[in-house]
Amino acid sequence: MNRPRRFALCLFVLVATTSHRESPVPIAHADDHDRDSPYIAPFVPTPEEVVARMLELAEIKAGDVLYDLGSGDGRIVIAAAKNYSIKAVGFEIDPALAEESRRKIKLEGLENLVEIREQDIQLVDLSPASVVTMYLYPSANIRLRRAIQSQLKPGSRVVSHQFDMGDWTPLKTEQVKDSSGLTRTIYLWRIEASRGR
Repeated sequence: MNRPRRFALCLFVLVATTSHRESPVPIAHADDHDRDSPYIAPFVPTPEEVVARMLELAEIKAGDVLYDLGSGDGRIVIAAAKNYSIKAVGFEIDPALAEESRRKIKLEGLENLVEIREQDIQLVDLSPASVVTMYLYPSANIRLRRAIQSQLKPGSRVVSHQFDMGDWTPLKTEQVKDSSGLTRTIYLWRIEASRGR
């Protein structure tokens, strides 16, 4: 049973509908879904106030390159480029969401800074990134750890909305109350050359 498993760790891609209403924080895990499917979770947007705090925690500076793994409607990459003037790349497997993101990027006039790639993020080369953001299921985060550790340069920052990285100790953990009154958790890690896999 060692055949490779392709999965798209989409930032909660909504497969069956195009509705983008805010939803409660999901509690299912990636293991509850077909691991061979490119869709492991529905799309649930990260609230704007959480997006803002995720980017603040990353301490973005000139020259950073941000990769958003499962970029959904593009809100994180758009905010990163708009507010910090950095290059931002979103990875989204759902063609409709990818196209919606591109429309928003064009409306904002950010085509020179923001790119959306329709790609299974298990296959992404993370090495150009200095900041990685994600809102994925817990086991999806765990499956990404090896790539994160082996491909990101020391000093790179990883920011996850709601779910941790197993036994990796975060540099910071914050709770943010969103506009609907839900408490969201944000985790920050800084990659170190000596971190175990």
